[in-house]
Amino acid sequence: MKPETDFAGRQVAGSRDEQQDDYGFCPLAAGTDGLDGLLLVLADGMGAYAGGGLASRLVVQEFIEMFCYARGPLPQRLLSSLRASERRLHEEIARQDERLARMGSTLIAAVWTKGRLHWISVGDSGLFLYRGGKVRRLNADHSMVPFIEAQVARGDLTSAEAARHPDRHALRSALGDQPVDLLDLPENSFEAKAGDIFFAASDGLASIEGDVLAGKLDVNSEKSAQEIASALLIAVNEARNKKQDNATVAVVKI
Repeated sequence: MKPETDFAGRQVAGSRDEQQDDYGFCPLAAGTDGLDGLLLVLADGMGAYAGGGLASRLVVQEFIEMFCYARGPLPQRLLSSLRASERRLHEEIARQDERLARMGSTLIAAVWTKGRLHWISVGDSGLFLYRGGKVRRLNADHSMVPFIEAQVARGDLTSAEAARHPDRHALRSALGDQPVDLLDLPENSFEAKAGDIFFAASDGLASIEGDVLAGKLDVNSEKSAQEIASALLIAVNEARNKKQDNATVAVVKI
């Protein structure tokens, strides 16, 4: 692992009875993993169905194990690890009773190595960059949100109507009982710079407005990854959303 990389993750359950998100980090070393760097994996279990917590744990565990075993070009390594997670989830669904037949999960995996970031994702869990006082989403959002926001931009919906839209959190892609054909796997990696803060998050972080999120990062940008993750989840609690979903944040500070 490069000593200039600081990383940490934190979770809150929100108003849910259980935590259905999961995440993991895996420091990488050339001697054992084929490259130096860091792997971050985050999954958000499908909360509307029993087994969401099981699904997220399975895909995170399987992805990390497969990635550390696989070799080859990074995009192919990321894809083969995602497919292994998908197969593992399919096997578990087939083994379980009807209660868990429709369990599923989002997945985002990001690898930082040689000053560059590579990722693969399915679902709406986000990979974000904080740089120069601004927060930018890097990966695709496979929910209906982009389509609803486009309707707002055209004037077909108001912002208030968009916020209450019943399909706002509907997923167009997720790991589950059907093969995944919509995923985000860029051909080109993203260049990281000193001072960058990358973070992956489940959609529970959406309780924080964009300007509040940027403000929290402004105030805490010189602090550790652990303190940054904690500050973001404190902001989630401060939003006092009565239907607050699980929220998980995994931070990598360059």
